Amino acid sequence: MSHYDHFAQFYDHVVGSRDSIAKLLTLLVRRYNPTARTLLELGCGSGTMLAVLSRSYRTTGLDLSRGMLSIARKKAPGARLIHGDITTFDLQERFDAIVCPFDTINHVTSFAKWKQVFRRAHAHLNPGGVFIFDVNTEHKMEEYRTDPVTADVERDVVTMVQVKRRRKFRYDVILRIFRRRSGAMFEHHEMVLPELVVPTATILSELGKYFRKITLVDPDRARPSPYTEELFFVCREPR
Repeated sequence: MSHYDHFAQFYDHVVGSRDSIAKLLTLLVRRYNPTARTLLELGCGSGTMLAVLSRSYRTTGLDLSRGMLSIARKKAPGARLIHGDITTFDLQERFDAIVCPFDTINHVTSFAKWKQVFRRAHAHLNPGGVFIFDVNTEHKMEEYRTDPVTADVERDVVTMVQVKRRRKFRYDVILRIFRRRSGAMFEHHEMVLPELVVPTATILSELGKYFRKITLVDPDRARPSPYTEELFFVCREPR
């Protein structure tokens, strides 16, 4: 059982709407592989991305959490969903585009396994295919770490997010969720999500083994900078 199975019931409440990221992914796929028809999402979670991407592509979603996939089946009924690990999957087919959004790869907690994700993505791409993923940068994690802990209150659910640094490049994202049961009584759920940050140069060096062209995109700026919080890697021309 994935440790995300229990979290699945709260996931959409915590992350909120990600329509802007779905639109950005669609734009990037259209720009860098305009003839794309098939798309695989790695770590599809509750299907938020697939629900949007399925409007433009024949989609497949892969996730390790059966709880997440059960929600995704309702949100993205047009997508094919597969239970599997993004570091070891072998689907015996290829796709025009592969995406891995929402800093999913940061939750893979060793760079050796990041390399496995890159190899698996490369092996599943059609010639001319594009692989797009995003990462949380060290700047973003440090901003979150030093920010005061805040709470989000919506109806009968209170959500608190705290980031702690365990050591260089390694963080724990601590989610605390309080759901009202009756009156002044709340039930408490807590989950710790480890994240690994990897320097951009290290990521580019590894990706260069598989792709001839890599474009970096900061959705908040004209170009990436030391203040970039979320960095997208657009990998194309597979070797």
